[in-house]
Amino acid sequence: MKPRHLPPVLVLALLSLLSLSLRRQLTPLQPPLRPAAGDPLLRRLAAVEGVGSEQVLADAAALLVNGSISTFPSLGNRQRLLYLRLPFARTARGPPRPRTVSRLRIPAEALPSDESLLASFRTSLHSFLLAHHRRRRGGTGNVASVMSSLAGVLGRRFPTCAVVGNSGALLGSGRGPQIDAHELVIRLNNARVAGFVADVGAKTSLSFVNSNILHLCASRSAATAAGCGCHPYGPTVPMAMYICQPAHLLDALICNATATHASPFPLLVTDARLDALSARIAKYYSIQRFVSDTGAPASNWTRKHDERYFHYSSGMQAVVMALGVCEELSLFGFGKPAGAKHHYHTNQKKELDLHDYQAEYDFYGDLQARPEMVPFLDEAQGFTVPPVRLYW
Repeated sequence: MKPRHLPPVLVLALLSLLSLSLRRQLTPLQPPLRPAAGDPLLRRLAAVEGVGSEQVLADAAALLVNGSISTFPSLGNRQRLLYLRLPFARTARGPPRPRTVSRLRIPAEALPSDESLLASFRTSLHSFLLAHHRRRRGGTGNVASVMSSLAGVLGRRFPTCAVVGNSGALLGSGRGPQIDAHELVIRLNNARVAGFVADVGAKTSLSFVNSNILHLCASRSAATAAGCGCHPYGPTVPMAMYICQPAHLLDALICNATATHASPFPLLVTDARLDALSARIAKYYSIQRFVSDTGAPASNWTRKHDERYFHYSSGMQAVVMALGVCEELSLFGFGKPAGAKHHYHTNQKKELDLHDYQAEYDFYGDLQARPEMVPFLDEAQGFTVPPVRLYW
């Protein structure tokens, strides 16, 4: 009796089924892709860089190609007056004149010649531009990759961190001892602590500023200090700074050049990816608040906020940075209850139009209550938002 053979088509079908079954057993189940956090339209709009960012890069390129430095003796030859200039600008009412971009008073002996200083400044500008161009070539999701490298900037991760905002809400809070109990304490824009220790603490591990703060401080301190006297928390406390104007890279260069063994004052310029990530988050929450408050289309946001000047605050970028280096994060002095001063250490009451503070408060609230809803941070592979607590 002849054996019966299956038709070739059935044989192929059985082999396919066996192969599929085997692949399912050998291939581990992949978790479903998590949808992007937040509103997709708002994410797209927030990822578009404003004209302010474009202007910063254009200014840096102009200084790289055409900037000049000249210094003159001052104050009995103890200091030099430094002028950073761009080529002659023609005016309708008079003869051509050079445009002074920055004027600084610097130590007479601690710095190299004008030519060497200009060469170092151009190197700094080139690095600044290169970092931003690399970030742009990396694609829209590239900026979140900075979260995995932030701990390396400060040397390690910290179990507990506090970012201390400057809100007048801290006055009378008695939070000083609670703040100082954290391993890493970040303060903003050189806000003074003397006279306010009971409410804001005394410990400072990192000073986080915008470059305008360094520029004003360096210019004022040079008349009395041999080096850069912009370290109110002590000459060994490092400072992290984001660049508002490319000319301020010269301030950073001068401060680092005048560092000594007794006053090392490490000065770090923030990563271009961190700048872009902070800008996207700030813009997202600002657009979201605009739509919620007005009912207008998200595309109308620019009618309320001039993108030439709209910017995230120093406090917000310090918080984003802390998310990458802290296992637990506490925020103090972010928010402005009725009647509180804008800053605990000044008499200023009005908030700056440059920032959308309420939108940033919404961001902090999400970090504490629903971190999975924060946009753009979800693009950082392997990163999880640490526990965040908000305190007055």
